[in-house]
Amino acid sequence: MGELTRSIADFLCSMPDRPLPDGAAEVVGIGFCDAIGVMIAGCGEPVHIAALTAMRARQSRPESRIALGPERCIAPDAAMVGAVAAHALDYDDYAYSNHVSAILVPAILAEAEHLGADGDAMLRAYVAGYEVWRTLMKREPDDFYERGWHPTAVLGGFGVVAAMSVLHRLTRDQIVNALGLAVAHGGGVMGNFGSMAKPFQGGHAAQGGMSSVRLALAGMDAGPDALDGANGFLRALSPHQRIDTATPADMLGHDWGIIDERLNIKRYPTVGSSQRSADCATRLHHDHAPDIDAIERVCAHISEKHIRVMPIHAPRTALEAKFSLEFVVAAGLISGEVGFDQLTDAYVQRPDVQRLIARVEPVVGPDDDPEFLAGARADIIHLHMRDGSVLSSPEVTRWRGHARNPMTTGELKAKFMDCSARRIGETEASALFDRLQNIRGLRTVADLPVIAPA
Repeated sequence: MGELTRSIADFLCSMPDRPLPDGAAEVVGIGFCDAIGVMIAGCGEPVHIAALTAMRARQSRPESRIALGPERCIAPDAAMVGAVAAHALDYDDYAYSNHVSAILVPAILAEAEHLGADGDAMLRAYVAGYEVWRTLMKREPDDFYERGWHPTAVLGGFGVVAAMSVLHRLTRDQIVNALGLAVAHGGGVMGNFGSMAKPFQGGHAAQGGMSSVRLALAGMDAGPDALDGANGFLRALSPHQRIDTATPADMLGHDWGIIDERLNIKRYPTVGSSQRSADCATRLHHDHAPDIDAIERVCAHISEKHIRVMPIHAPRTALEAKFSLEFVVAAGLISGEVGFDQLTDAYVQRPDVQRLIARVEPVVGPDDDPEFLAGARADIIHLHMRDGSVLSSPEVTRWRGHARNPMTTGELKAKFMDCSARRIGETEASALFDRLQNIRGLRTVADLPVIAPA
């Protein structure tokens, strides 16, 4: 067994009784609110319906509610469908380039309901999942996207294993086996971006992590070096074989990423790398009200790593548009917003939107953000008008909702209401948000209402 695997197992064994840092409960509450809000909004999306249909086709024990709704099934399947719904709109939070809450929250809700775990256990499970997942991501000095990997899909299962280890109070040997078994579930590539398979990759990570723990509890073992060995998973993923698999993760439980990095809450239901550009475009619309027909070309400055996860340059569907810099910029300039009304096939295919998409030119620069490995020092958009004039957006680095520029509670609630009230009603949505603010105070998941979207 490698030192990395050993140190992770030691940390997880201590988590049920380890003091948590001040502020952790606040971040977890934000993560639960955001994930459940976007999960409600994602219910009814084609990918959610497909996942639900596939789950219904197989018999399973009614252990847990599906996306907190009235239907029940075995917990790993409930986690899969819930995570698919939470990630369906790509509106969910992220940290360290991974969609943390959309994967952890549905899994924690499903297994906590099955086990009868209380809010404190759920809080600890989330923190454990966040920290272990972050540790594995931070071990890689290069960019997983460079090799086409989808980090949420290939690493998220290990975060879920960590969370489930706390809920089940697994032994050290069981944790090591569960981590090794999660390797067998790992997978997911950027080639699925812009399709329903992208959110399913997240759902599969949640389901795979939970299944790995259940297999370990049933006595199945795994190679002790499957995660961090010379022929292990992390080295197989690493773009240039520079990942640190040798040193122990001794910072776990001391250097709390959940306090230092927190969560980035999206303002727009598009890929995280587009959030700055969306801000630039919408601010140009509101500050200058440019004549769209008078725009000759649009120069959108963006970093190399951010453009890499927006590979779709001529989108025709809403799913494709979420991963298109050109669409995000065009929608922001035309409508002054990039929201649910713009993320429809009909809007994407509008002639004026398609014409402006064709005029957007990405200007790719270095990843020179002073704080983060991915991102430019700032993003900016310049409109070159047919009369020779140039209109420029403000430079944007930390949009409202970024962990370094967090939303207020009122802004978080406004997003939650926009996601959920149209489906479950204003009164029910407001009460649910207020309840989710204090996860630690829940006696069981049964304290949360049954959500039956209209």
